[in-house]
Amino acid sequence: MGFLLWIIAGLLIAGTIVYRSARRTRQLLPRIELPGDERLPATLLQRYAGRTLLVVVLLTVLAATMVMYHGPQVWWTSDPVRLTVTLVLLAALVAYLVFTLRIRKLEARGDGSIDERDLAIMRGSYAGVGGAMMTVVVVWMIALTEGYSDTGLVPTYYLYLVFWSCVMTNVIASIAGILLAYRRD
Repeated sequence: MGFLLWIIAGLLIAGTIVYRSARRTRQLLPRIELPGDERLPATLLQRYAGRTLLVVVLLTVLAATMVMYHGPQVWWTSDPVRLTVTLVLLAALVAYLVFTLRIRKLEARGDGSIDERDLAIMRGSYAGVGGAMMTVVVVWMIALTEGYSDTGLVPTYYLYLVFWSCVMTNVIASIAGILLAYRRD
């Protein structure tokens, strides 16, 4: 199985772990009964998380596409390509930092923008992150072992890709965990 198929399999498994963890978090939250077909409006946390997830995913996909287009070896040896990919990923981390700081600021204000349900969802949103990251590491290790079993030597640039895969999985899984925890069954 090629690297790309292993990575796709890993992302599917990581997504499943985050989804199941978010479902478990939802089950721990108090049930809200609404009359008829009435729906709760999106909270401020939901709206911020949705926008941030969109930005982070788009930037991550852009960086991954650049690496796939040029190939890992060319990406590693070409400074302009490597620096561009790194800056795109850092921009995604800055978007996550802005989201986190904005939510902490709203929480500190204490004006009701962030309530107990939001706080419970934020605490539980990280439940699937560890499993998602471990899945990504396992998939990388299987793919690299299978790809380089004949030589036993894995090129060092893959370590950089494993690192960024774990970092971005952490960010995406934590934001996705927030959004999935708000969904109603």
